[in-house]
Amino acid sequence: MLIPSIAFAKEKDYGSAKNIIMMIPDGTSVETVTAARWIDEDNHLTMDEMLTGLVKIHNSNTPIADSAPAGTAMSTGIKTETPYIASYPSKSGLPNSVELDKEKINMPIATILEGAKNIGKATGIVSTSNIQHATPADFSSHYPNRNKYEILGEQQVYQKMDLVLGAGSKYLSKEERADKEDLISEIKNLGYEYVTDTKGLKNAKTNKVWGMFDPSAMSYDVDRDPEKEPALCEMTEKALQVLSKNDKGFFLMVEGSEVDWGNHANDPVGALKDLLAFDKAVKVAKDFADKNKDTVIIIAADHGTGGFTFGNKKISKGYDKAPLKDFVDVIRFSKASAGKTAEMIKADRNKAQEIMKNIYNLDLSTEEFNLLKTVDEKKLDGEIANIVSLNSNVGWTTGGHTAGDVGLYCYSTSENAKVLKGLINNCDIGNYMADLFNIDLQEMTDKFFLEARKEFEKIGAEIEFKNQDNNPVLTAKKGDKVLVIPMYKNYGIIGGEKIDLGSVSVFNGSKVYVSQKAIDLLK
Repeated sequence: MLIPSIAFAKEKDYGSAKNIIMMIPDGTSVETVTAARWIDEDNHLTMDEMLTGLVKIHNSNTPIADSAPAGTAMSTGIKTETPYIASYPSKSGLPNSVELDKEKINMPIATILEGAKNIGKATGIVSTSNIQHATPADFSSHYPNRNKYEILGEQQVYQKMDLVLGAGSKYLSKEERADKEDLISEIKNLGYEYVTDTKGLKNAKTNKVWGMFDPSAMSYDVDRDPEKEPALCEMTEKALQVLSKNDKGFFLMVEGSEVDWGNHANDPVGALKDLLAFDKAVKVAKDFADKNKDTVIIIAADHGTGGFTFGNKKISKGYDKAPLKDFVDVIRFSKASAGKTAEMIKADRNKAQEIMKNIYNLDLSTEEFNLLKTVDEKKLDGEIANIVSLNSNVGWTTGGHTAGDVGLYCYSTSENAKVLKGLINNCDIGNYMADLFNIDLQEMTDKFFLEARKEFEKIGAEIEFKNQDNNPVLTAKKGDKVLVIPMYKNYGIIGGEKIDLGSVSVFNGSKVYVSQKAIDLLK
């Protein structure tokens, strides 16, 4: 059955909330949560206290999700396809997908973050990946290709967010960008306090903070240098401190990005220790909600990754007699991810035995030692992860994503907000959040993303589009008025004066989309 997902918000009234904290442990299956709970010394996760249901994660057209369409479903309330970032699908057909409107294919669709900003709330994103990566981009930018980091990152600069924390400064640097724009200087010009290490984040005092802690991506938590990179819980704490200064409330998205990366690498240490770090951020959020009523926390992964299990073919017989230590001891003891360990061994292969003992408390067999001494450099981290997995009775089914339902966690300290519960679709999360903020996301899309050529021609304006030096610009003329609209920014220029258009303008590779305010300037 195909249904417009916006109907969810109109049919159900979940009440209202001042603040929403959306938390996404990327790539986290139910089995991954189970394993992390066992790895924890107290066998307890703060997330456990909030469990309310399960989430179906399929795309508009395929059963196994990618982060881009799955994040889009949560940010916009609309299921889409790979590799789309907050953009309308070109393919549909699976349950709870939109009835495809060919006129809307590939167009930007408004996100809950944009909706929150539009009603005066503070907004922010936090991730351990580069901020231009699929999930944080899904809430703060638009393009039908998740790999266009420079395009996605430029939109983020002009989204008027109050706080951005993560990595990805290389995609903002004039030395790296194809358009040679110096977006780091622009961030500072826009009034952000720009910080690059843990001390800088702790000392940040302003109401607008932009933190970049690595050019590409932050480290796994187990590999993190605490002086250079803050923990996810520290970034979450600063985000709540900054955003809560707004009397109207806030929307915050927090992603534990690299649980997914650890599972892709079939590295149980990278994945599970990052999930435990994510759970510490959940505790920070819960403590905030308990002290600041009228707050709702929603936690859901975008999909599972790796097919992780405690239990593999090695213990097909005797699985029920294997003691807990056979699953957890190596991972608990571990001091580094497989990737970091591989870097150490590459420096001196003859020290593989010593290094594995130091990092994992493992005594290698002769076969394992010879393998690590001779295996191709590019495969070394994978072999280390495999040795750790086998010595922890961990099984894997894939290096990609999986189709299973993921856990739904919802917590409310608002007297007016019901929790989301049961077996739901990922798009229901976006519509639930919109309902709590009393936002119509379809109405927002109609206001912020109009097809420029069609709408300008309706009012008798002539338009010209140029894409020189990777800087696409639309120029609209009517009478003696000339409006210049640079793409991926939130302003237009008339007579040399910058005018806020209320939304970023987007060229999606074939069409330009602008706000109603841009059209009205030439009426």
